[in-house]
Amino acid sequence: FFFLLLLIQNTHKDTHNNALDFVQIEQKMAEDNPAKWMEGNWGVRFLLPATGNGKKLDQFNVENVMQQLRPLKSTCKWVQINASQGANGAYYTTPVSVLSEHVSKESVPERDLFGEVLDALLEEGFKVIVYFASEGPTKRKGHEEYAPPGSIKKWKDYCTSRNMTYEEGVAKLVVREISMRYKEKISGWWFDHAHFGDIELLAKEALRGNAGAALTFNIGPENNPDGSRVLKRARAEEHYTCGHPTPMVQRSPDWDGNESMIRTIENHGPYLDGSLAHMFIPMQEKWFAGKACFKKKKIVDWTLRVVKAGGAITWATALEDKKVIPEKQLRQLEKINRVVGRWKKREEGGDEEEDTDDEEEDTDNEEEESEGKDEL
Repeated sequence: FFFLLLLIQNTHKDTHNNALDFVQIEQKMAEDNPAKWMEGNWGVRFLLPATGNGKKLDQFNVENVMQQLRPLKSTCKWVQINASQGANGAYYTTPVSVLSEHVSKESVPERDLFGEVLDALLEEGFKVIVYFASEGPTKRKGHEEYAPPGSIKKWKDYCTSRNMTYEEGVAKLVVREISMRYKEKISGWWFDHAHFGDIELLAKEALRGNAGAALTFNIGPENNPDGSRVLKRARAEEHYTCGHPTPMVQRSPDWDGNESMIRTIENHGPYLDGSLAHMFIPMQEKWFAGKACFKKKKIVDWTLRVVKAGGAITWATALEDKKVIPEKQLRQLEKINRVVGRWKKREEGGDEEEDTDDEEEDTDNEEEESEGKDEL
């Protein structure tokens, strides 16, 4: 009996020590994580017009959207903006010399709209995350009709002439130039459809300009039995989870199944195997357009739960034809800002401010639609 008791005690001691070691490792990983600044915070994403959007890039008024974003900066910590035309890697919002010189001048703009918006956001105290289509000019997802005529072949021929794979070219020739141009101005990257790129090289080149940037990669779904997405660390190179919801062709963004990601953050977060638990969800029917689908109470509740649990959430809003955030989404973002601000103030021991519209009737059922059908 004595020896059995001793064995049990030693086993318990080893298990306890291993648990402590695991906790210490998790804490160390969290402390060193480049995405730590996102912890317990939220941000906004919108798509800038790219060269494939006609004159909209040249006509874009940066100050118009900045006037809407400034009041949010008390709690909104980052804004995600696109270097590529959404998920289409054939067009860009910023100059890329290799494309203008060797592929197609139609692919890239003369105006650096990305850089203008980046500087405006930094001036207001926001951090900036870059959205990038990992397929680049190779267009591995298909839809060659959404590329300048002949550009895909020219891109492939040029990569071959440089003894590079197409994926290597995207990382070393496109991502590297953007990363080195803006350096520490970029605080993070969100690589879409990363399985169409060389993830190791994408990570290396994204970090070339700022070794402290936070990275994530959308590599495709792992689903729960109900079809909702599993929130988990997908790659060793990532610092925060991509947080993509169930695709909108299957479910509306406000579908209750997407709440499973919030429960994961609440029950297992804020770090999942060292990756900061982050959600990325559109406020309307599509990433860039369509009828706003969340009721104010629900969108505020989801945000506050993620923030309280120490995770991170990015809300993707549409931009209307005048390239401003639609009124309904703007009201919801303002509400999120107020409620998160009050909660943070209470946590810090400050006085609670009264929110006069807490008991207002939720009138978010009206049919408000945001234009943007020509954007990806």
